[in-house]
Amino acid sequence: MPIIMTARYQVHPQAIDRCKQAIKNLVEYVKESEEGTLYYIAQQEKLNPYAFLHTMIFKDEVALTLHRSSEAAERFVSIIYPSAIDPLEFKEYHEVAHNLNLSGQ
Repeated sequence: MPIIMTARYQVHPQAIDRCKQAIKNLVEYVKESEEGTLYYIAQQEKLNPYAFLHTMIFKDEVALTLHRSSEAAERFVSIIYPSAIDPLEFKEYHEVAHNLNLSGQ
């Protein structure tokens, strides 16, 4: 069963460029290297450009563990966590309905 998660956070204004680059690097790594990450989108809030929301769908617990333990995730954490105003807020969701192709192909 897929694991659906979000991560929400806000960064200090002086860290915005460094954080956006860290986000882009992480997502590029996910796209190239994480077959078990079925969906990953990082979004920047329009009215508050220092706030971000990541939405992720992992094939299973193994895929989530591989994502969390990757060097790319560690680099991301080393930049984002110290730049965040408050701790990141993670939530997990149950699927109700979707229109995505989650076959991993």
